[in-house]
Amino acid sequence: MSRRPSTSTAAPRATISLLGYSLLSLLARKERTGYELSRFTSGVRSVIFASSGHSNIYKELAKLKRDKQVTFRVVKEARPFDKKVYTLTPLGRETLLDWLRSEPEPFSSRRELSIRAHALWLLSRKEAVAFLDRQIALAAQEIENLKAHSTYLQTENDVGFPPAFQHPLFGTCANIMLEIDSRRLVIDWCEWIKTQLGAGRSARAPGA
Repeated sequence: MSRRPSTSTAAPRATISLLGYSLLSLLARKERTGYELSRFTSGVRSVIFASSGHSNIYKELAKLKRDKQVTFRVVKEARPFDKKVYTLTPLGRETLLDWLRSEPEPFSSRRELSIRAHALWLLSRKEAVAFLDRQIALAAQEIENLKAHSTYLQTENDVGFPPAFQHPLFGTCANIMLEIDSRRLVIDWCEWIKTQLGAGRSARAPGA
């Protein structure tokens, strides 16, 4: 799934996927080979980054190279193939920062939030707090939307939640509860990060 790269007034940039932003964030920390990057997109590390196989990593790196987001140098080796070491370009860093500063989209994936958090260190303290406040406000609004949908379903179907296990809406009710609880967790997580930054806790929205 592709995300909007920027909401700033800067010149439009190429559309970049979550995998692309994962690679930019990893390269913002240090230069790496394609193989080293692929280790972050499989296994337990794929919980944070977009999960992908080796071939997709190299395809995405080729796109980023074409769009001047990354560059590489060739390291001669005794093996049959030389090694390419990828580096983030100034444009790639600016693109990543633009994305971090942009407004999060409603009901965006948890992985997107994880990738943004991975690159949070690139922002100033003030920008980081603003980012967290936007996430808190978005999560609180999504909770209200989910509650409104729950109320609508109960009224429309003349049933109270949670319904009996064998009711057709039992699974729907369980999923709504999961989504609400997950957003409460996001709010608590953002508040914890704010305390690490020395910022005060936000005023909670009713029911959040």
